[in-house]
Amino acid sequence: MNESATTTRPPWTGIAVSALSLIVMAGISWTLWDSLPDPVITRQATPERTEIAVPKLIATAAMPGALLVIAAIMVVATKIGNRLRPHVDPRLVASPASLTRSMNTLFTLLPLFFIVLHAGFLLITAGHDFPLDQAVAVGFGVLLMGIGNVLPKITPSRVSPKDAVGRWALAWQSSQRVGGIAMVLLGAVCIVAAFLIPPMVAAVISAGLIVAIYVMMVLRAASRM
Repeated sequence: MNESATTTRPPWTGIAVSALSLIVMAGISWTLWDSLPDPVITRQATPERTEIAVPKLIATAAMPGALLVIAAIMVVATKIGNRLRPHVDPRLVASPASLTRSMNTLFTLLPLFFIVLHAGFLLITAGHDFPLDQAVAVGFGVLLMGIGNVLPKITPSRVSPKDAVGRWALAWQSSQRVGGIAMVLLGAVCIVAAFLIPPMVAAVISAGLIVAIYVMMVLRAASRM
């Protein structure tokens, strides 16, 4: 059997977008560098707590560093997954092609979201006006819509309804289609709500509803067994 059919290939599109995003974030940091205070205060002091300040080098490297950490975790997880795949029923794991597709989507949307966070934080720190909360809520909504779009496309390596495992795989695949639609709608509502209510409230509620969507998917799959 062709090895590429049994192992997850690198998400080259996502890797290219992530690399470009790191360059963009570096450019934003370089442009705003002279306007940034040193140290950068990340939490204001109150009567109950002291302020937190970090060197501006750390402040400008935080988002690019977080993206690199997430990418490294995904690389390690993919390698472990490829090692374990031969020992797991193929009906219970996503196919390598669908995993590559989902990682391409994740590492296309996530770096763009990080760019918004990075630029917004540095602009505010440098004294510029920027609607960071609103941008975060809108970006989170777009991220949810992207995840919802790819969710139904995560298909198992093999489907066979001959036993309970096969029936569960088919039921879960059906639930993923419904869950994907719900996730896209949730993302769209989050985007609209960011302009109608406090943006961070919209984002937090949307994040909480992700759990509700997955619970719904599990219950729906169980009911179709």
